[in-house]
Amino acid sequence: MFEIRTVSNFRKAGTPESGTLFATGEAMNRGHILVVDDQPELLDELCAQLTGLGWNVIGAGLGRDALRKFDETSPDVVLLDILLPDISGLDVLDEIKSRSESTPVVVMSGGATIEIAVRAMRSGAESLVQKPFDIDSLDALLEKAGRSSVLRRQVAALQRELAVESPVLPGTSNAIRELNEMIHRVASAPSPVLLEGESGTGKGLVAKLLHEVSLRRGAPRVELNCAGLSRELLESELFGHEKGAFTGAFATKQGLLEIASGGTLFLDEIGELEPSIQARLLKVLEDKTFRRVGGLRDIRVDVRLVAATNRNLEVEVSEGRFRQDLFFRLNVIRLRMPPLRERAEDIPLVADHLLVQLSRDLGTRTLRISARAMAKLSSHSWPGNARELRNVLERALLVARGDEILADDLMIGSGTTRRSGGGRQEKLDEASIRPLDEITTDYVSRAVDATGGNVRKAARLLLVSPSTVYAHLRKKA
Repeated sequence: MFEIRTVSNFRKAGTPESGTLFATGEAMNRGHILVVDDQPELLDELCAQLTGLGWNVIGAGLGRDALRKFDETSPDVVLLDILLPDISGLDVLDEIKSRSESTPVVVMSGGATIEIAVRAMRSGAESLVQKPFDIDSLDALLEKAGRSSVLRRQVAALQRELAVESPVLPGTSNAIRELNEMIHRVASAPSPVLLEGESGTGKGLVAKLLHEVSLRRGAPRVELNCAGLSRELLESELFGHEKGAFTGAFATKQGLLEIASGGTLFLDEIGELEPSIQARLLKVLEDKTFRRVGGLRDIRVDVRLVAATNRNLEVEVSEGRFRQDLFFRLNVIRLRMPPLRERAEDIPLVADHLLVQLSRDLGTRTLRISARAMAKLSSHSWPGNARELRNVLERALLVARGDEILADDLMIGSGTTRRSGGGRQEKLDEASIRPLDEITTDYVSRAVDATGGNVRKAARLLLVSPSTVYAHLRKKA
């Protein structure tokens, strides 16, 4: 049995009292440690000895006090006594692990039974030491735990940074690996690319990646969402206009085709284009020339067109809403972005990728996602795809208290569908069946009304893009 050294051998004159922060010049090199013990003399002695060994020490004599200080200081290691007067040390251990699964906790006890030891290890304790113990042996154990904690954080941060900086879509599924391979194979070709996939899957990210790994990466990359814009405005944005071409045209304006010349033009929701603009776009693809609105001179451009849609353009062609010749011209390289539900194994990497971006956008520190929270993310069906995942992570990042996003911070449903009023579902017959698109359009319109006409707020609540909401509103009109 190890023996702890006496206070007189280790405490120096003027040692701070327990419950305060102890520090030395070396403290930042060893990390922060929270020491929890209800015996004042032993707590003072441990704090003094560990401070002398270079640790930044926070002392606590009660379980509730320990949890408060844990939240305030986010220590690198916790040294926790099992027997506490207000809360069981095992309950404190559970609470700490629920707030930060990666923080190592070393449990100490004066006479722990095998049952207590097993419970502590199952709850996530790094190790268990028996009192009395040798301070040097304890210090070595704590330093090992602290270093492993710091290393895990550094590796996780590096993995997140690499996921953002690497010129590939985050993911390890077969679908994403094949898509990444295809993107790199076709990136430098001048041929048009047609991106397909559900709303929110990340088609814009694919378009950006196609540009960044191509020979055009030094030239402009311009984006335009075709939904929600009038024909006149869309035509002016895309092709530009001459001075005096229409009322309000006080100066000549370059269109996005001219601005993107030499680079890439990404047209999102291309299925929303009106037939007259479809015809003009086809001419650009075939002749590489166009005229501004009100112009008489042909302008030659070299633009790589990337178009995206969440519609089935073949169906749109068969129903006369999209030009067949334009579809054939776009359908040279056809890439599909799979929904998240088809690649659940990618969710951890996608979540880390989005979390780093969100931290930069919001100006917050980058948090880790706990194992339980990640399991909850991976089991969700994600009808809103990556856009929904981003919204969930943004909320979690803002409400999380510690260094990790916990499962309770994720405001996502259980996957069950609630029945209206809790009663029996209305029986459906053939006469009451309505087209799904009509039902969706009606619901979107009601959502906009419920938000006082705020389209962006309605889109955020519906987990779709504002352009999708505008598209349904046009149908409703």
